[in-house]
Amino acid sequence: MKHIAIILMILSNPCKGERIFFNDGNSLEAKILEANETHVRIERVKDHQQFKFEINLLTKNSQKQIELYHSEGRYSSIPPSETPLDKKTLEGYASYIDKLINEGLRSKKLQKTKELNNEAYARRLYLTLIGRIPTKLELNTFLNNRSPEGKRDLVQKLLNSTGHINHQMNWWSDMLRVKDRINGVNINIGSVYRRWLRNAISHNKPYDQTVRELIGSSGRVYEDEQGAAVSYFLRDRGMQEDNLSHTIRIFLGTRLQCAMCHDHPFDRWTQKQFYEMTAFTSGIGNVRLKEPGKAINELTKAIREDSDERAGLFNNWRNQIRDLIIFGIENNGTGEIKLPKDFVEDNGNPGDIVLAKAIFTPKPIIETKAESPNSRIALAKWITSKNNPRFTTMIANRIWKQVFGVGLIEPIDTMMDDTIASNTDLMKYIEKIMVSLNYDIREFQRVLVSTELFQRESKKHDHKSLENYSFEGPLLRRMTGEQLWDSLVTLVYNDIDEENRVYLHNQQDYSILFNKYKHMSGKEMYEEIKRLADENPGERNFAKLNKLDERLKDMKKFKDKNLVRSSYLQSPAPGGHLIRQFGGADREQIDNSNKEPNTPQVLNLLNGFVETNILNKKDADFMNQIQSESIKNKQIESAFLSILSRKPTIKETSYLKKLINKKDGFKHIAWVLLNSHEFIFIR
Repeated sequence: MKHIAIILMILSNPCKGERIFFNDGNSLEAKILEANETHVRIERVKDHQQFKFEINLLTKNSQKQIELYHSEGRYSSIPPSETPLDKKTLEGYASYIDKLINEGLRSKKLQKTKELNNEAYARRLYLTLIGRIPTKLELNTFLNNRSPEGKRDLVQKLLNSTGHINHQMNWWSDMLRVKDRINGVNINIGSVYRRWLRNAISHNKPYDQTVRELIGSSGRVYEDEQGAAVSYFLRDRGMQEDNLSHTIRIFLGTRLQCAMCHDHPFDRWTQKQFYEMTAFTSGIGNVRLKEPGKAINELTKAIREDSDERAGLFNNWRNQIRDLIIFGIENNGTGEIKLPKDFVEDNGNPGDIVLAKAIFTPKPIIETKAESPNSRIALAKWITSKNNPRFTTMIANRIWKQVFGVGLIEPIDTMMDDTIASNTDLMKYIEKIMVSLNYDIREFQRVLVSTELFQRESKKHDHKSLENYSFEGPLLRRMTGEQLWDSLVTLVYNDIDEENRVYLHNQQDYSILFNKYKHMSGKEMYEEIKRLADENPGERNFAKLNKLDERLKDMKKFKDKNLVRSSYLQSPAPGGHLIRQFGGADREQIDNSNKEPNTPQVLNLLNGFVETNILNKKDADFMNQIQSESIKNKQIESAFLSILSRKPTIKETSYLKKLINKKDGFKHIAWVLLNSHEFIFIR
C-alpha cells in the first residue's frame, strides 16, 4: 500500500515522472513515454535515458498504473469473432478459462469440486440463464436426450428464449434502478424505460451500444426509441451530479461520490475533477423541454382564469399531460459547468467555469469551448471505448459474477487504482473474449456456461473472503427474490414464459396520449379537457377518458393477474411482496438486492404464498401432475422432479410413502420440499 501511495502522489504531478517498481525489488523514477499490453517505453528522470522492456518485469501494481493511465490500443486491435461462435472457438475459449482456473488452484494447492450430475446441471442452467427452475417436462426432455450435443443444445435454446429476456430484464432493472413511478411524476413514466430495455435485450443489442444510446440520448421521451433512452437521465432528474456518479459506478466500476463534496479521501480524484466529469452531462437540466413547458404554462393560466368549479380536477389532468409532453433533452451536452457555491478545495473557486475533462486518462476529450456542444456524445464514446481501462473490465466481471456467484474483482463496483483481480490472467482473458464478441452479453454467457467450472458442484465449505475466492466450484448461493418467485409461479403455470401469461402491470402505453397532446397549444388543451369533462360528467379517470387502456381490454379476464413473471410485475415489487421479503431490490440504489435470510421469509413459505397459491390451488399445474399419477411412488417422484429437479432416493421414497397415504399426503410432501434448503439454494 505504501508503494501505491507513492505512485498516486507522483501521478498527480506527472512532469516529475513517477516511481515504478520491478519484480526484483528495484525501482526508479521515470516518465512513461509509450505503453501497450506487452511493453512499456520509459525515460529515466535522472539521466533522460530511454528504455523499452516487457511490462511483466514490473510488479502487478505498477503494471496496473501504467495500464490505467498510459497504455494505448489496449484491446482495440483484437479481431472480432463471428457470432454465434462455432464449436471449435467456443470450446477453445471455455477450455482456456478452465486452464487458467486450474492453474490457480494448483498454485494454491486447492482441489476443484466434483462434476454435477445432469439433473443438478439442468437446474443450475435454467436458474442462471432464465431465472427459474425447469418444469418436470423440460427436465425429462433434457434427461432423455441422448445426443452428445444435448448440453450445448439446451444452452442455446435457453439463451434464445423469452425466459432469458425476462431474467435479463431483472438484472438490468436492478443495475439501472428502473422504477415505474419516479418521484414528483404523476404517471408511471418508467413504463417507457422498461419497454426500451426489453426491446434492447430482445434484439441482443451489444452492451456498448446500449450504454452509448443511454448516455448519448436526446429527444422527447415518448417520441421514439432515441427519446425513450432519455429515461436514463429522467431517473435522476434534477440531480445531475448524482447521475454522473451513478454512471461512473455502473459502467466503470468506480465510486466518485465522495469527490462531490471534497477531494476523495481514499482515491486520487479531486473535487474539481469530479465537476470536470460532470460537465460532460451539463445541458440535461431537469430533463424538461422549453416549448412544451410554455404550452403547460398557458394551460395553467387558462384553468385559473376560467374559474371553473372543476378546476381541481383540471389541474390534476394538467399534471398528467405535463408529464407526458414535457420530458426530454434538446441538446447533446454543453461541456461546461460552474463549480458549486460550497466548493472547498484550493484548485478552484466557487462559480468558476470548468470544461469537461475525462478521468482515468492523461488526454482530455474536450479541450476547447468550441468542442463542447456534443459533450454527452463524447462521454458516451469515451466510456464505451475498447481502450477505456475500466469499461470492459467492469462488464466482464459483472457477467462473471452473475454466472458464478462471485466476481474476479470484489466488490465489483468499488475499483480503485490498486485494485487487482483475484486471478489477473483470467480477468484479462475474459476481457479479451468480451471485446472479441463485440460486447455480445448473450454470447459471453454462452462461453461461461460452457466451461468445466460451470458444470462443477458449488463450493459448500467456508471461504476466507469473496475477494480471494479461488473458484474450486461456483459459489453456493440462495436464489434471488425474483428467481424464487418465478420458480414458484412456474409450479402453478408451467407456461410462465408464453405470451398468454403476459400481464402488463403499470405499463400503460402513454404514447397514445402523447401523440394527442404534443402539438396542442395550452388553450387547445384546455378546450379538449373541458369537452371530455362535459361529455363524461363524474368521470375522473383521465386515462380512461382518453381510451388509454384500450390495449388491455383483452386482459380483463386474465387469470391470476399477479401470478406472472417478476419482470412484468410492478417495478419495484411493493414492500411485503415475496420478492422483497427474499431480498428483492427497492431500486433506490444500484444493485441493492440481497440474499440474507430472515424470519418473514420462513413464515411466508411455511404459511403464506405456498399454502395459498400452490398447495390449495386446485388447478396448479404441478399439483395436477402429481395427482394424475396412480402409483404412490410415482407421485413422490413427480413432486421431487417438479420442485427439486431430481428423483428421490430410495430412503426418501421409503420415508415419504408413510406420509403420502395420509389425507392430502401429496400436499404435505410438496410443502416439505418447498420449504427445504435444497429448493431455495442453487447447488
